[in-house]
Amino acid sequence: MNRLRITLNDGRRFVYPAAMAAVLVLLAGGANALAYGVHCVPKLSVNASCTDYYTTISAAVTAASSGDIIVVGPGKYNESVTINTDSLSLFGAQAGNDARVGRQNQAKESIVDGTGTAKSTIVINAPFVAIDGFTVQGGTVGALAGGIYLTGADAYGAEVLNNIIQNNSNGVCPMGSSELVIEHNLFRNNNVGTGSYVGYGIYAYDAGTLGITDNEFTGNQAAAVYVDTCEFVVITNNSSCKDGAFVSILSTSNLDFSHNQGINFGAKPLLGLADAAVSIGYGNQNLAISDNSLEEGEGSISHGVAFTTAFGTSADSEGVVVKNNTIVGFKGNGIVAETDTTVSPTLGMTRYSSIVGNEVRDNGLDGISIKGADVYNTNISLFDNEAEGNHVFDCQDTSTGTGYTLGTHNTWFNNIGNLSSPNGLCTPGRGHDH
Repeated sequence: MNRLRITLNDGRRFVYPAAMAAVLVLLAGGANALAYGVHCVPKLSVNASCTDYYTTISAAVTAASSGDIIVVGPGKYNESVTINTDSLSLFGAQAGNDARVGRQNQAKESIVDGTGTAKSTIVINAPFVAIDGFTVQGGTVGALAGGIYLTGADAYGAEVLNNIIQNNSNGVCPMGSSELVIEHNLFRNNNVGTGSYVGYGIYAYDAGTLGITDNEFTGNQAAAVYVDTCEFVVITNNSSCKDGAFVSILSTSNLDFSHNQGINFGAKPLLGLADAAVSIGYGNQNLAISDNSLEEGEGSISHGVAFTTAFGTSADSEGVVVKNNTIVGFKGNGIVAETDTTVSPTLGMTRYSSIVGNEVRDNGLDGISIKGADVYNTNISLFDNEAEGNHVFDCQDTSTGTGYTLGTHNTWFNNIGNLSSPNGLCTPGRGHDH
């Protein structure tokens, strides 16, 4: 595989001429000296070494061979692009330029608009494809349409970098794909269309080894990220503002959601099912939810972190660690383990999990709430948490058991809070050093 990936400078961004210069350096010996071609859309006067020129991106993709480079100049391209050739690198006018910073001038963007095509805007059917430096919009037709749609096991090893992904039904949809990198993108207002599968920045199903890093999400009304039946997913250093939820997690294993910052969840009419900024649904194994900052939820987003029944209760989640998060200002609970009382016997949503070292304050109901309704939500270790200023209880656990803390079915130790049920789960005291 021949892959050209532009190396970012220390500022981790530069504009189109510098990105093109990087391509030209590699072409200094002439296109014929390379094992791959460089196709330009449209003809670019700054690049005399292009193999050939095309008026549409689709035409360049059709003509390209494995390992080729496609360089797209500023402008608006009204088309849906389907990529069936492996190892293609598509560089827009903002290749190498972080989409979160300084990308207000549309005249400098390569805008791919799929409006009216009845398809996702960019469809990837091949491995090792890079999409770098575009604005991608208008993927709005069909079930799970998206700005960028990765189809099945053939679309592995893709890189989605430095793109503004906006005004689609969903932003990026990895469906059965693996070994993906999604970073330095801006996902905004991906809500166009109707149905249950609209309103997500990233909608991932049956994906594996997925890295979602250093992205900004805003105005995606269902959730910034939805992951279902995925494994080995890392979601880190992202920001969320005015999305529905931050992340919804179902039937996953080995997922790490850490060092993310989010505020003002559920601010717009919600299209999704989530009831928390971090909604942990059924059937998850070995998750880490750590070192995140979550503030302010309204509308349907009642809680900060919830082991939730919102998506159903087919199996509880085990081996989940919720650690060192700051959770402030939700209208419901800061951290809650819910129960499904609509079935008999009542089902809990987690066991053999840990809630450790969190700062949970100023929420409308409880700081930390374990809904037992008998022995459900059990064998949870809760220690070194600070839960203060919450409007009902700072700490509450309604499970029942023998040999655990204060008649609950869980272990509470060294937690700080002024009001708890049963009394003594949390005790007033000075804050811990986390």
